[in-house]
Amino acid sequence: MILSDLRSECVRILLKEGIARPFYEADLMLSKVLGIERALLIAKSEMEIPEQKCEGILSMTGKRAERVPLSYIIGEAEFYGRPFKVGRGCLIPRPETELLVEEMLSLCPEASRFADWCTGSGCIALTLLLENDRLTGYGIESSENAMYWAQLNTDMYDLGSRLSLILNSDPAYCGIEPRSLDFITANPPYIPSEDIPALMPDVRDNEPTEALDGGEDGADVYRLLFRHLPHLLRDEGILAFETGGNAHAKLIEELAPEGFVLMNRIFDYNGILRHLAWKKIRQ
Repeated sequence: MILSDLRSECVRILLKEGIARPFYEADLMLSKVLGIERALLIAKSEMEIPEQKCEGILSMTGKRAERVPLSYIIGEAEFYGRPFKVGRGCLIPRPETELLVEEMLSLCPEASRFADWCTGSGCIALTLLLENDRLTGYGIESSENAMYWAQLNTDMYDLGSRLSLILNSDPAYCGIEPRSLDFITANPPYIPSEDIPALMPDVRDNEPTEALDGGEDGADVYRLLFRHLPHLLRDEGILAFETGGNAHAKLIEELAPEGFVLMNRIFDYNGILRHLAWKKIRQ
């Protein structure tokens, strides 16, 4: 089968199942398997594709038609312009989370030590390190499955000397020295439990529930972090969290602990309030 016919078949399968961006997703799968840049797929449309590779690509397309996330199928997701390995048990990085990284890079340009809670794939912590070689930090994760992917990404970018990964489900006993951190980031689970069944099947049926379900009001993990993290920050240290949008962010603002002043509200490109940053008041 030539490439153009294979591409058309992949697009047809995805269109039939209502996949939103069939051409884009088909091209990503083709590019991944064939080792051809997306921009060159059209130029090589007459290239003959070996039968084994055709079968592999059509199998991947079938999985996507069944609503398996594309990032799980190709084994990676892009974040801040870089690939990060992802798979089952790991939350797929979202574009809006890049805004949290941008905010912390602007607020903490000097040498700093940080911790990234609910680190998942490690995309936030590792991107901070890749963008600022004066940072060192911790990536804390409660899920062994997610920690597997964080370790793979840490190894891929050769950052094990600057990022310590900690498997921990109780921030009260994380092993980090009090008042040793300049800032803390977190993207906790924030979807209210009753909203989980209504999520897109790509997300609901595939991504880890523990990385999505934030409890009755979507704030269970925030309460836990607010209770145990402040003492890890130095005076004037920064606490920055992703939130679930405008109403959820308002709730999180109300839950913030004493001794912190709200520094910034960060909105995404659609005008939705996505991140909050507080500064610890000097004692």
